[in-house]
Amino acid sequence: MKTRLIALAALAAVGSAHALTPAQIDAARTAGTLKEVYMAGGSAQRLFVGAWFQAQCNPSTFDVFFNGTGAAPSGSNYRAYSCNLKKKVGNWVVGTPVLFVKRDAGGSFQGVNPIATATPQDLMAVNGTCTATGNASPATDILVPSFACNNTVSRLADAGVSDVEPALFQKPVNLPAPQVKVDTTTLDSKAFNQTIMGVVVNKKLYRALQEAQGLIAAGGVIDEAPNKMPTLSRTFVASAMSGQLTGSTADKRGWNIVVPASVDAAVLGKQVNVCRRNIGSGTQASFNVELLNAGCGTGTATYAPVGQTVGTDNSTVVASPALAETGTLAWNLGSGSGAVETCLGTTVEGLPGTAYAIGMLSRENTPTPTGTSTDKGYRFVKLDGVSPARDSAKVGNYKFVYNATMQWSKTTLTDADVKAFLTALRANGGKAAQLNVADVDTQQGVLAAPASYTGAYEDQTDPVTLKFASRMDRNIAASCSPMRIVK
Repeated sequence: MKTRLIALAALAAVGSAHALTPAQIDAARTAGTLKEVYMAGGSAQRLFVGAWFQAQCNPSTFDVFFNGTGAAPSGSNYRAYSCNLKKKVGNWVVGTPVLFVKRDAGGSFQGVNPIATATPQDLMAVNGTCTATGNASPATDILVPSFACNNTVSRLADAGVSDVEPALFQKPVNLPAPQVKVDTTTLDSKAFNQTIMGVVVNKKLYRALQEAQGLIAAGGVIDEAPNKMPTLSRTFVASAMSGQLTGSTADKRGWNIVVPASVDAAVLGKQVNVCRRNIGSGTQASFNVELLNAGCGTGTATYAPVGQTVGTDNSTVVASPALAETGTLAWNLGSGSGAVETCLGTTVEGLPGTAYAIGMLSRENTPTPTGTSTDKGYRFVKLDGVSPARDSAKVGNYKFVYNATMQWSKTTLTDADVKAFLTALRANGGKAAQLNVADVDTQQGVLAAPASYTGAYEDQTDPVTLKFASRMDRNIAASCSPMRIVK
């Protein structure tokens, strides 16, 4: 009782006009007043769910936590957010202190199979061991952490999120070793937004593509104007990401297809560096479907992403040569979106000379976060001449779009209040009104599914609905079905 009174006194002392810091989190946890929600999977969804959570918060109590140490933690594997609610969410009333922890490591698979089998996962420990980064607290941007946390705790996640439906992760191409399929009917799973995926290249390749396509003058610098965005064909991207292209003066089947010698005299010897996600990633699973028909086709030939051999019952990761400027073919398999960003924009972009790399990311990621001076060293490109922009995707001009799902176990999630909170997130987070107040960096990457709004698409007049509403969809929980106009 004495401990509880001390904790309550600590909370009262800081008041509601301050951020929910690690010390306050510890105090609220001890007092039994802190509500905690843990989610795993879908690093492509990390900005979306973070932005939704921020929108529920009293701004003066909002804080951001990244995994790592020091003033510049990476946040590539785990992120968390805390605040006192500014409105009722589920059963939790205004003023309720809430900690929301998100695991990104391992991608969407971690938001599916471990949830179905009730398997504990490593999740970031947010407590007094977290240290201040020097950034503002309260936080104003989900991309700028107030605190760095370097520890994890093993526990059951309350829910999972994935870029595609759970059943797709039972396919060999998307199922990590030891290749154990699970019964996904044990999950309460529903779609909650449409995620726009995109092709990305490092800046040196982006500049070369701009020059090759006559978008800038010979020897010119990158032009950031939207109408100067270069393009790659679906066939080129599929070939590069499945290992069919290499740097080779003999084969002449590499970057020279898109960058002529007049732009780069040494292009034939330039290694094809592929920055892709690992097996189990939802971003990778969507690419496998979209451009390789992997996870869908049942023919004798199975197309697989580079570095991965797919058989009837197993997937084998193949060792890669080092990422380099010259050579033949190399690949890096990252456990989260941040790993792809680093591979493209730091590792390959930072190599001496003019090294080139290609990869895949969800469009809600941005190489130049708003309100910061950060440049992550990569850029999105058009696919077959169409920009991966929200306005192109919502009407079907850009088709690399998939339904993200959120799920929890029908049997192990027994906390009614946590379930009510998650139900509110899944039901409302993907609606146009919510997307419109989300962090600006997420807004180009998500769409409100046709089921989220009433009436015909052509009859919509509300500007917010028109901004995000998609008229396109696939069959329910069927990523292998084609995108069609349904409204």
